Amino acid sequence: MALPPASLDAVLTDPPYFANVQYAELMDFCYVWLRKHLADDVPAFRLASTRTEEELTVNLTEGRDITHFTEGLSRVFVTFTHALKPGKPFAFTYHHNDIEAYLPIAVALLDARLVCTATLPCPAEMGASIHISGTKSSVMDTIFVCRTTGTIRASQFDTSQEALERLLRADLENLRMAGLTPTAGDTRCLLFGHLIRLAVWQLRSTWRNNMPVKDKLEQIRTALQRIYHLDLLHRLATQTLSSLSDVDLLASMRVEEVQITYDPDDEISF
Repeated sequence: MALPPASLDAVLTDPPYFANVQYAELMDFCYVWLRKHLADDVPAFRLASTRTEEELTVNLTEGRDITHFTEGLSRVFVTFTHALKPGKPFAFTYHHNDIEAYLPIAVALLDARLVCTATLPCPAEMGASIHISGTKSSVMDTIFVCRTTGTIRASQFDTSQEALERLLRADLENLRMAGLTPTAGDTRCLLFGHLIRLAVWQLRSTWRNNMPVKDKLEQIRTALQRIYHLDLLHRLATQTLSSLSDVDLLASMRVEEVQITYDPDDEISF
């Protein structure tokens, strides 16, 4: 897709969830009926199936692995970032139970020279959805808000365990204040979103787009491991969730008008 440079005021998208949903396989259930009625008049419906080698999902039985997903996602992000006006938002939603599924997200952001200025929790799924029912999966997305240039608070990139816990607690309290009951799976996915934001920031100055995909993915893993031991992520998420009390909930429900101030010394440009 050819888009003029700096022609978009925003990019809002919802990438495929790695290997969670095989969209073409699901679409074929509907497509066979549409094809029956439209094939004579619409050439696009003369194909036997909607499946294609280019589908941007991980599907090992079809030979589409994490490299395929990473390369495709990166091409999309780079293309649309090129068409985005400087400083305008590139926002997308994502969640997955496995931190490995977030590595392509980080690669795509770094290849596109995007910085995550915020990661926000958002209800996204129904627990009864076919692909997550009974799996204890998260029903919360992280909304990644990214930009190519702007200012941000340096304190947002504190990678200490205490800082990560504060971020998670704030997300969970906001969700509870909205009448939601976050689960351990939700908490874990929100934590993954924060970790990807932090890893992208740490790697941006030394990132090389021409590296092999395998090396890019390994750099992301290493950066994440430096921030927090990956084997302990589930424990951190569970501990943070269990630390919330009814007192926290009542306190979070008190609405008070506050004056938000920013320390100029805390702001950095990118």
